[in-house]
Amino acid sequence: MKPDPIRSDAARASRALRLRARRDVSTSLTGAYRSAFRGQGLTFEELRDYAPGDDVRWLEWNATARMGRPIVKRMREERDVVVALLVDLSPSLEFGFAGATKLEAVRRAAAALAAAATAAQDRVALAVFADGLVQALPPRTGRAALERIFRALATPCTGSGTDAAPALDWSAERLPRNSLVVLISDFLFPDPGAVLRRCAIKHDLIALRIRDPADRPGRRLPPVRVRDAEVRRTRLWRSGRDPDALREAALPEATLRGIGADCGALESGTRLLPSLLRFVEERARRRN
Repeated sequence: MKPDPIRSDAARASRALRLRARRDVSTSLTGAYRSAFRGQGLTFEELRDYAPGDDVRWLEWNATARMGRPIVKRMREERDVVVALLVDLSPSLEFGFAGATKLEAVRRAAAALAAAATAAQDRVALAVFADGLVQALPPRTGRAALERIFRALATPCTGSGTDAAPALDWSAERLPRNSLVVLISDFLFPDPGAVLRRCAIKHDLIALRIRDPADRPGRRLPPVRVRDAEVRRTRLWRSGRDPDALREAALPEATLRGIGADCGALESGTRLLPSLLRFVEERARRRN
């Protein structure tokens, strides 16, 4: 029986993602992740006697009056965070400069975040989409769940367009409220409308846009015939006339910020990890 070349390629890609993710989270990403994505709430743990250095804001006045000595509340930070990665693997990402595609950057960024979340003992969910919802994995933690995520990210995806709405709908319907939803894409798709806003209302939505140096080529290039990676339609492209065509085709960042999403930009190639780390550190500073 001959081996399936598609499955073999996917297995190799999964192993490569695992190795890169281990290397990525061995940097300062894990520590920055804990600061940027920690639980927001506090839960009551116990009452105890006041000790020098305790914050007076946590004095429990009813218990203090009853016991005749200072009593403070001890609070515990909620750490059980569900991190949902909504990952675009549509054909438009098969584009890049110097051999480094945006598709590779999307996969690596998602793998690094999944590994960091697992190291922090958070539960990780995944929804892979292209022209629809390709695969969805419910929130899990542990090494076995992380391996499933690597395999799902490595699966080849095809399609005739990009539709993020089913993945957003899945996150709005299937995930517990106040999950951390990270949408990673080039955002070359139309506004998903109400489902995007519903996801932002129910969850903490982060939008990470993958960029490549070749997204904005020079204005003096001669006219070239290009083919859309998704609809397979060709047209003559003139750099001087259409310098912002790619930007205009994408979901505007203003739309995402307008619904309360935290927006960041990731660079493909060798600048991916520094740009991801920079976003995580900036988010941690905003929350502190």
